[in-house]
Amino acid sequence: MVRLAGHVAVVTGGAGAIGAAIARAFAAEGAAVAVLDQDAAALAAADLPPGTARIPCDVSDAESVDRAVVSARAAVGPASVLVNNAGISITGGVEEMDEADWDRTFAVNVKSVFLMSRRILPDMRARGAGSIINVASESAFIGFAMHPAYCASKAAMVQLSRSMANRYAPDRIRVNALCPGTIDTPLYRRFIAQQADPEGVHASVVAMHPLGLGTAKDIAHAAVYLAADESRYATGAAFLVDGGATAV
Repeated sequence: MVRLAGHVAVVTGGAGAIGAAIARAFAAEGAAVAVLDQDAAALAAADLPPGTARIPCDVSDAESVDRAVVSARAAVGPASVLVNNAGISITGGVEEMDEADWDRTFAVNVKSVFLMSRRILPDMRARGAGSIINVASESAFIGFAMHPAYCASKAAMVQLSRSMANRYAPDRIRVNALCPGTIDTPLYRRFIAQQADPEGVHASVVAMHPLGLGTAKDIAHAAVYLAADESRYATGAAFLVDGGATAV
C-alpha cells in the first residue's frame, strides 16, 4: 500500500536531516514533494528524492513565503500536506539573550507557521481535506534552563496547532504538533562537539531519554502517519516522539 498516493506535500526546513528524511519518506509513500529552505547551498546538496522541487525560502518573511508557495504549486500542484519543520535554537538564558535573537527565534519557529499556513489553507479547503504538521519539540514540555526562547516558541507551536485544529476541523483539515525528542543529527553532533565536556554532555542527554536518542527516520515515520488518511481522526494532538523523555 502506498499511503500518500495522490498527495502533494510541502516541507519547510527540508535541507536539514529531519526535513530531508520526511521528504524522502513522503516520496517513498507516493507523494509529490516540494522542499523549502533558506540555505540555498544546503538545499542544492540535500539528499532528496528525484523529482523533489527545491525552493529557496525565508519562512519568516511574508513575501518570500508567498513566492515560494506559488513556485511549489507550479512545480508539484496544490498542497494537501504541509509540514512546518523549519526552526532554530539560540542558546542563552533570559538575562543573557539578545532581544534580536529572541525575536528571530519566534519569527522562524512560530510566525513561519502562520505565514505558511495562511497561504496553503485555501488549497486544502478547495480539496476538501488536508493535514498540517507543525514540528514542535519535547522542549514544549521540558523547561531547559538555557533555551527559554526555544522552549517558549515550541510551546506556542503546540497551542497554535490546537487553535487551528478547532478552526479548520469543519473543513476536514487536521492540524497536529509533532514533538520530537533529541534526535541524533549532524546538527546535534556539532552542538556536542562545541561543549567543554562533549562526552559528559552527550551522556546526560542520552540519559534523559529512556529509549536513547532518536533518528531522523523515527520522526519521518511519525510524519507519514500524521499525513496519511489512517490518522484521519487525529487533530489538535501534541504527538510526542521523544523516546520517553517526558515520561520520566
